[in-house]
Amino acid sequence: MPRERCSFRGASDRPSAVGFTLIELLVVIAIIAILAGMLFPMLGRAKEGGRRTHCINNLRQIGLGIQMYQEDFNDRPPLYLVNPGRKTFGYVGGTNEYLEKGYISSTNSFICLSDRTRGRIPIDLGWEYFGDFTTSYAYHMGPWQQTTQEGKTWLKTQINRWNARFIVAACPWHRHLWQGWTKTNTSGWGSRQTKIKDLSLRYDGSVDSFIWPSQNWEEEPYTKLR
Repeated sequence: MPRERCSFRGASDRPSAVGFTLIELLVVIAIIAILAGMLFPMLGRAKEGGRRTHCINNLRQIGLGIQMYQEDFNDRPPLYLVNPGRKTFGYVGGTNEYLEKGYISSTNSFICLSDRTRGRIPIDLGWEYFGDFTTSYAYHMGPWQQTTQEGKTWLKTQINRWNARFIVAACPWHRHLWQGWTKTNTSGWGSRQTKIKDLSLRYDGSVDSFIWPSQNWEEEPYTKLR
């Protein structure tokens, strides 16, 4: 019987191993790091843009809710955006329901997606925020403005001065988010180091932004460029 031939391949015939050198790996890692550094800020801005859009819709719904409430209560705005319970700091009206009673479809509309406290703000209680569920929005037509002589004078003066541009409610959370504020960490509250704009509901029901005031709270939200 014929014998089969056996062939042997030497070392030179073996397929050479394919791989990266250390320098090539470092170059690839550096490129990935550069691309990631460019991409992450863009993703952050895109997320914040979505949160701001959601917040704008919330403020518009709150504005419509206030208008409907005024139609039902002889042009008087609600004392609070929602029922504050017993935490009214001596003001009246804490046992009633307000915009959550048929004027706003869901209490989620009172929460800004940038608000890490989820509507339980621990600062400025008794002036802009009331109750355990404070909402994310600072309300500037509340019980102090409606039930005290000083507050009534202030509110009338502000509306006469700024007319349709008077800020009825404001959302500070787009600025606060980037300052590292959380549900329990409020260090830096009131800091004016960032130029991120706040969102506001105006007296005429429109929603726009304003620059955080650096000195004069009575004028700068209206006179600084938006």
